[in-house]
Amino acid sequence: MHLFETKEGDRWVCSLCGNEQAERIEQEQWEWIFERHDQVLRCSICNHPDYDFED
Repeated sequence: MHLFETKEGDRWVCSLCGNEQAERIEQEQWEWIFERHDQVLRCSICNHPDYDFED
């Protein structure tokens, strides 16, 4: 999960949405802060985790 600083505040973005929304991220000049591998974080775009829990 990637953390970006935006004009509306900080946003977590999953890898899939980060790739799909790369043009938007560049146009709106979101600043990448850091990456964290955490199963509990949810993407601010799709509201899914970066990966699913395995039971």
